[in-house]
Amino acid sequence: MVGKNREINHSLPIHFSQNYLINAMLINRLLQQSNINSNDEVLDIGAGKGIITKALLDRGCRVTAVELDEKNILYLKKQFSNEKRFALLHGDFMELPLPERSYKIFSNIPFFITSDILNKITQAKNPPLDTYLILQKQAAIKYCGAMETTLKSLLLKPKFNMMIVHRFSRNDFSPKPNVDIVLLHIQKRKLDEFTMREFELYRDFICYCYKNNRTFSKKIFSYRQLKELRIRHEISNYQTSAIAYEEWIILFKCFLQYVSDEKKTQVIGSYRQYLIQESLLKKQFRGRK
Repeated sequence: MVGKNREINHSLPIHFSQNYLINAMLINRLLQQSNINSNDEVLDIGAGKGIITKALLDRGCRVTAVELDEKNILYLKKQFSNEKRFALLHGDFMELPLPERSYKIFSNIPFFITSDILNKITQAKNPPLDTYLILQKQAAIKYCGAMETTLKSLLLKPKFNMMIVHRFSRNDFSPKPNVDIVLLHIQKRKLDEFTMREFELYRDFICYCYKNNRTFSKKIFSYRQLKELRIRHEISNYQTSAIAYEEWIILFKCFLQYVSDEKKTQVIGSYRQYLIQESLLKKQFRGRK
C-alpha cells in the first residue's frame, strides 16, 4: 500500500466529527511505549494535518494515511511529497481494502464512526497485529469491558487482547472535546481461543445468553450441570454483566461438551439476529442526525 496515492469515494454522506490531536511530544512518547517499530507498515485513519503520520515516519515506519477532507489532502500532499515511505488515500476508510500482509494501526479516528471502524478492523480476514485508537472513553470501556463485562467485549476477547493504555487531557486536542478521550490498544492474540467452527457457535451462545440475560442458564443447562458449575467453578450469579470472561469460557466449554444437540440448536442464529438489530438501530440513530 505504501508508495501509491489512491483515490476512492470522496463524497461525505454524513458529518464526521473529529477532534485533532495537537500535542506532538505526547504522540512521540506514546509511540515509544507502543508495539509499533521501525519498518512496520502502519495505517493512520483520519490523518488530518499529519501530526501522527509525521511521528510514525520519524520512527521509521511505512505509513498509509487515509483522509477525506479536501483541504487536509492538499496539506498532506505538500507536507510529505518527498517521503518515499508515505502513501495517501483520499477517501473513506470504510471503502478501503485492508492490507493482506502484516500491518498495524495508530489513529485518531472520527468519533462518529467509531463502531464502524472497530467492526471493520476486528472482523477483517487479516486484522492488524496491533491497533492503537484514540477514541471516546465510554466507547473504549464498552469494547474492552473495563468496568463490567459487555457483549461487545465478549465477542472480541477470544481473538484480541484489549486495554486502555492512556488517558488524554482535553487540552491535547483542537477543538477541545466535551468528553473524556483515551488510547485503546487492541492486540491480536497469537493463538485463537477456539477453532473457527467453535468461535461461530461461541458468538451465537454469547448473543443468546445476553438476549435472555437472567433466564439463559435454566434454558440451556440442566439442574445437575448448574450444580456442577457452582461446586467446581463457583459460578452461581448468571446476570450476564456480572460474569467474567474466564467464567464465560468455562460456561461455553460446558455447553460444548455436555449440553444436548437439541438444546444447542436454540442458540443458532443468535449472532446474526444481533447484527440485524445493531444495523437497524444504527440506521435509526443516523436518520435523526
